[in-house]
Formats: sequence, C-alpha cells, structure tokens
Amino acid sequence: MAECTIIREIAPSAKVAPTARIGPYCVIGPEVTIGPNTVLTRRVSVTGNTTIGSGNIIEEGCVIGADPQDLKYAGGPTRVRIGHRNRLAQRVTVHPGTEVNGWITSIGNDNILQRGAHVAHDCYVDDHTFLGRNVLLAGHIRVQTGAVLGHMVGLHHFVTIGRYARVGAMTPVRRDVPPYTVFHSPHGGGGQPGVQGIHEQGILAAKLAPDEQRELRRALRDLFEDEAALQTKIEQLDNLGVEGEAAYLCRFVQQSLKGVYGRHREIYRGKAPPEALRLLPPELKAKIRRASP
Repeated sequence: MAECTIIREIAPSAKVAPTARIGPYCVIGPEVTIGPNTVLTRRVSVTGNTTIGSGNIIEEGCVIGADPQDLKYAGGPTRVRIGHRNRLAQRVTVHPGTEVNGWITSIGNDNILQRGAHVAHDCYVDDHTFLGRNVLLAGHIRVQTGAVLGHMVGLHHFVTIGRYARVGAMTPVRRDVPPYTVFHSPHGGGGQPGVQGIHEQGILAAKLAPDEQRELRRALRDLFEDEAALQTKIEQLDNLGVEGEAAYLCRFVQQSLKGVYGRHREIYRGKAPPEALRLLPPELKAKIRRASP
C-alpha cells in the first residue's frame, strides 16, 4: 500500500516547536512562532507576525494573522499574540492590530472560542473566557477574565466586557457590560439590551471570599435594581467604604458613565491602550511613545 503524503506549507524561518503538531493542508508563515504541544488540526492558516503559545488546539479552517479589515492599516508589522491552552474551534479568525491603535491583538490563556468566532484588530481577550458560535468582536474591544458571550453576540468597537459577566445569545452590545452581571435584551429579545441580573456562576467562578461575595452582591443589587441615578448610587457606595470586587465594580461603571455612549475605551481612539504597552517589545513601545503627541 502506498504511503500517504501529508501536504502542508511551513516557511523555513517559522519557529515551530518539535512537539507541536501541524496537520494536513496547514500554511505557516515566515514570522510565525508556535509553542510546544500546540495542535493545528487541518487547513489552518497562520501568517503575519504571530506568536502562539503551548498546549493550544486550533481546529480546521481557522485563519490567524491575516491583514485586518481596517482602512487605517498600512501594512506595518503589527502582530497577534495567543497564550496557552486555548481552544479555537472551526473557522475562527483573528486579525492583528493596526499601527494607529496599539499594534497588537491578544488572546490570553485557557479561552474557548467556538465555531466561526471573529476577533478583530486591536482586541484583547483575557483569560478563561468563552466566546460562543459566531460571536463577532469589532476592533478595539476588551473581554475581561471569565466573561461568557453567548452564540451570535455582536460587539461594537471600543466596548469592554467586565470580568465574569455573561452576555445572552444574539445580544447586540453597544456599551460596556458591567462585571458579574447578566446582560441581554428583555422579553425574548424585544427590548433594549441591558443588565438583567447578577451572574451567580461568575461570582462562584471568581472564587471570592464569602464576605467579598456578600458585599459584591449588595453592590450589584444597589446599582442595577434600577439603573437610574447610577452616579449617585456609586457615590453612596463609596461613602460606605466598599472594597475588593465591589469597589472594582463601582470604578468600572463610573468609567463607563464618563465614556462616549457608555464605552470607556473610546478614550484610546487613535492611540495605544495600556494593554498594548504591557505586551509589546521595548522597541515598539519606544516607537509608540515617540509618535505620541
């Protein structure tokens, strides 16, 4: 019986760990780094300046590092960074950053991106998140640790999803989603999306101390039983001396209130956000600082 030949294309200058597994019909570009025990199953394309860590599983049809769909992108050496132990299901796409807004798109560790999810340019997905089928992230978004996005959620540019929040399936997200909340449209999708309750599973997943859990739940109820006069409620909670995650919740909501249309990250429009400055190499940080007004 003739031996089957596996067809794949790996650029000679690509850095692929000996224990990484590259399946048939995969294409690996010259500036790509792939860490130990990462698996590309088949028909996966990884191009551009892309670094993928260890223990990831990247399934059929994924495209990582292709040019971003942003008219501001001018062909510069922007990049994608993917951490460890992530699972990218079929046909996930991840675009690199742009020269104007930070140079990098980053996915952290232990995330699940289901079939057809898209992470656009200059996005930051932290750790232990879940992106359901066909979730679409526009540019400049941050999804914080532990957040859950249901199937077919669409996110506006510069939105932040707070940590351990949950966004219901098919919800359009145009403003920041507070941490530890459940956010979706009421009445079966017929109303304006908003906070609909406390994400109890998120609080449990965060592994907070019992006292911190109680204080956080109290703050969530005080703020969102009625979203009117949020700023006044935040000031009242501050006067009570809230700490820990309750204090973080208050800061998050206050920043969103000060943002454009409820989006705190709009302040980074046209410049590098702090996440980029943490992740980029020194030479790029220096370049960004020289270009800053």
